[in-house]
Formats: sequence, C-alpha cells, structure tokens
Amino acid sequence: NVPVASTKEQCAEIYQTVCSRAVWQPMGFVYLYNVLQVGNAAWKQFLKTVLGFTSNQLNALLIAAYVLLWLGIMAYKKFFINWSWRSVYVTTTLLNGIFSALQILLIKGITFGLSPFIFALGDDAFADFIGGIQFLPTTIMMVHLCPSGSEGASYAMFTTMSN
Repeated sequence: NVPVASTKEQCAEIYQTVCSRAVWQPMGFVYLYNVLQVGNAAWKQFLKTVLGFTSNQLNALLIAAYVLLWLGIMAYKKFFINWSWRSVYVTTTLLNGIFSALQILLIKGITFGLSPFIFALGDDAFADFIGGIQFLPTTIMMVHLCPSGSEGASYAMFTTMSN
C-alpha cells in the first residue's frame, strides 16, 4: 500500500511534471496536431445536398469509419508497435493528406468509375483508420508521462489536451 499524497502535493507534482520539457513538448505537439486536424463540417452537407447521399448512406459512412478506427488500432498493435511514434505520425500524416486530397477529386466528379458513395469512403472512413493507428502511440506516450501517485489526474489532464 502506497500512502496517498494530499491534494496540494498531487497538484504540485502535476505542475512540476507539466513544466518539464519532456512533458510539455510532446503534449504541445499532440495539441497542435489535433487543432490542425479539424474536420470540415460542411463536407457532410456537401455529400447530402450536392451528391444526394441519403441518411442511410451517411450512417453507413459513419459505421464504416468506426469499424476502420478499430481496425486502425488493431493494425498498430499488429504491424506498427515497434515503430517510433514520430515515424507513425509522419507516415500517417502523409497518408491522411493523400486521402484528404481525394475530396477534391470527388468535388470535381473524378471518381475513376466508382460510385460517389464508395469513393467518399476514401476520405471519411480511412481518415478514421489513420486516426486509429495514431491513437495508441499517443496514449502510450501519455501514460509514460504521468508521475507515480497521481496517474489518474495526470492522465485526465493529458487526454484533455488531445481532445
């Protein structure tokens, strides 16, 4: 049994941890990366009004995205677990850029003979697959940054940074 530190001592330890360059630098990167990855809210409206996607098709895109998010997490565990988190982020960011560029082709009507619905899976669903690959290295990094004795509060604060 480890004695529980007072709230004041835990807050001081968390503050000291956050002030460490080894903590604020990666957390700052995660924060800025997530700020720049904001999805385009108008995209769903474009799919519905311009391309005529039905509610069922939009829901199917959402379900496919969640399934691919889970598959991305599993892919990281199976194939990328030994990669550095920097390599994972660089590779997945480049892939995300490629899939995001597919939106321009869809807007121009260039779908290479595929239906717009199938083609839209390239950006919507596969972006979540890439997010799944990025999820575990970020979580593992956050867990390692937590000081012992105040893991819960530290982890909650770190995960807030990534939201």
